[in-house]
Amino acid sequence: MLWNRPDLMNRLTSLLWGLGLLLILVSGVLMVIRMPFFPVREVVLAKPLERVQVEDVRAGIAPYIGGNFFTVDLKAIRQGAEQQPWVYRADVRRQGFGSLSLDIDEQVPVARWGNEGTRSASDWLNRDGDVFEVPDSTIGDLGKNLPVLHGPLDTGNELMARYVRYSALLAPTGRTIRQLELSPRLSWSLRLDNGTRLELGRERTLNSADEQVEIFVSLYPQLVGNRPVAPTVVDLRYPAGVAVRYPAASAATSIPSDRKGKS
Repeated sequence: MLWNRPDLMNRLTSLLWGLGLLLILVSGVLMVIRMPFFPVREVVLAKPLERVQVEDVRAGIAPYIGGNFFTVDLKAIRQGAEQQPWVYRADVRRQGFGSLSLDIDEQVPVARWGNEGTRSASDWLNRDGDVFEVPDSTIGDLGKNLPVLHGPLDTGNELMARYVRYSALLAPTGRTIRQLELSPRLSWSLRLDNGTRLELGRERTLNSADEQVEIFVSLYPQLVGNRPVAPTVVDLRYPAGVAVRYPAASAATSIPSDRKGKS
């Protein structure tokens, strides 16, 4: 039995004393680091900010930086920073003693989402197709030449993918997209920088819409030719041809194509 083994009793006693001292030590450390003797003295920005207002960030993180340097909630600080206008992503780390490093990546708009805002703010799309809202007063000339993309809610990613794809397909014409729209009935259309509107219709896949844009590119020299003005509308929804309207024409002009019929 254990009582008849003094060596085992000594080992057990030593183990219990060690565990007790360890618990006392851990408890003491936890008490010390939770005391208000180690406050967060400063939050340092990792890099300069161009459009994010430091005052907004300070107000957003202020409720979360009180208390102790060791127990401060870094996740809450990050979320407080990311809720501010123009903040795309934030990262917070402890550095030194009593100091936090706040690294902020700013939003980079690549397109306007819909029309200009009606409450002194506008919606924009970033390169990931995510919609974000910022005050119009902070835009300046940044959005002056950006395209306008518009569609139902949660279609930003698809619109951005199509904008990139169509822009590449249109490159041989020298034209750029000024507006890309997906209607509530899921019909696609786009407007070029020369004012020409392309009607693509209700396409279910990106590849089938590619075919329509490629038809336009192949016909572009014929559509423009030596005409003084560009066509106002190029309707690509027909299975065996293309309808074209010019500003001075009273009726649409039909141009045949070798496109096969589509469902």
